[in-house]
Amino acid sequence: MRCGRSFLLVLSASVLLATRPTGATGAAERTCPSSATLEALVACLRDQMPSRGSGTFVAPSFAEMSAWRSVASAMLRGDCGFALPYSLSLFVQIRRFRDADNGRSYCVLMETADWNGDGVVDRGFGAFIVDASAERELSHQVSHPIADAGTETQAVTVFKKTRSRTFLLAGAHRDARPGEGGFHGVSASSDATRNAATMFHTTHVEVMAHYGEKPWWAIQWHGMAEDTCAPVDVHLSHGVGTPPAGEDKILELRKNLLAREPTWRIGVAGSRACSLNATSNVQGRLLNSAPMEWGFGSAAAPPPRRSRRFVHIEQHPGFRDPERWIAPVLATWP
Repeated sequence: MRCGRSFLLVLSASVLLATRPTGATGAAERTCPSSATLEALVACLRDQMPSRGSGTFVAPSFAEMSAWRSVASAMLRGDCGFALPYSLSLFVQIRRFRDADNGRSYCVLMETADWNGDGVVDRGFGAFIVDASAERELSHQVSHPIADAGTETQAVTVFKKTRSRTFLLAGAHRDARPGEGGFHGVSASSDATRNAATMFHTTHVEVMAHYGEKPWWAIQWHGMAEDTCAPVDVHLSHGVGTPPAGEDKILELRKNLLAREPTWRIGVAGSRACSLNATSNVQGRLLNSAPMEWGFGSAAAPPPRRSRRFVHIEQHPGFRDPERWIAPVLATWP
């Protein structure tokens, strides 16, 4: 048994090292060293991730996802100054980041490896940022960077200025590997809303585990084309098609938005104005359904009111200014 275990360890190390070309021309670590604010850091991360049709996205292995979860768990407990597991250390970096605007310190986990030196990170892992002294248990998530233009800096600004707990960024354009979509398991799909085998979804799972039954909300920031859902400017849902009722958070968010932006046309799930209700979103499906029992072939079941923790925001291009969202978010989650 010992010989077999040693052989597997050596084999695993060999596979990992094989992904790191030796003597690659221009090999570099993309650490965004000149970024002084979270907005600048996230813009840098966006600009060096795999783009549409690039063919660059590597679904993480089970071991890599497990290691990533362990790192995310430590970050959520307030730790940041520790060594990464070996399975991740070839590709990612963890560090403290002090924002020049507010002087606050954040813990950042981000992909950095660019072993072929093409200016683009190699895997599409993305990034996770934690504010250990947060005031709000909100997770601001951007699953479609580049594609949903501007949502990266919008979400991180709202995260920063509302003193929320976490910010989560997918690691590649949703169509970096076009035509290879999948809902479950190890898939080549780079669309983080449709593939559970991504570090984006892995982090979401760990955030869920961290909170357990404690109240928190995952807010996913999305963008729709100007000619999509023309009757509305903004559309809110929980990842289900049923209309919200009672003291629902998306109704409260709509009320607080309209109090400051009375000309905005804001739709919610259940209306005929827009059908972008994110019913196939794997993060929403997991958060809305029973623990780890989520079916991918049908629409998500309406969640109990107490579990409506998933907030999905669709916006036309002219409605992604973070400064217009900060006060409504503060009022909705005081």
